[in-house]
Amino acid sequence: MKKAIYVLCVLFCIHATEMTAQQEYVWEHYKMSIELPNDFKVVKNTDDEFHCEGDGMELYMLVFENADLTARDMRKATKELAKQLNFELKDEEYNITAHDGFEGKYILGVKDGKQMMICGLINTKNATNFWILIEFEDGDHTAEDEGIKILNSLENEG
Repeated sequence: MKKAIYVLCVLFCIHATEMTAQQEYVWEHYKMSIELPNDFKVVKNTDDEFHCEGDGMELYMLVFENADLTARDMRKATKELAKQLNFELKDEEYNITAHDGFEGKYILGVKDGKQMMICGLINTKNATNFWILIEFEDGDHTAEDEGIKILNSLENEG
């Protein structure tokens, strides 16, 4: 009996490790990286767009250069984008200030029955800016936590 319990515990630990394991994507051209859960697969990866899908989640990232854009501009533009998309706000919007050189805002809301995180970021270390959209089922708190982890994983590589 003890052996069976031990085997089950080992199998559970291996499964839990696989569920929380991360994979890192480095965008050399933009000198930045992002960590995603292991179940994510890349659908599109170009110089200006990155799209990947995981179990019940999708992530889209659009990159553009504009050295004149300020963090305040990006925060305002993020709110405007949410309005233009007819985004039903969940009263959750957060400013991101100087996270490894990134500044901006992310907004949590719902559109067409899907929960979404819209994030607009500038990179204070260069002229690179990002729109990030993370989509998942409404009410999926695990996916919401994963989305926040993904946003917090952004790092400057250069």
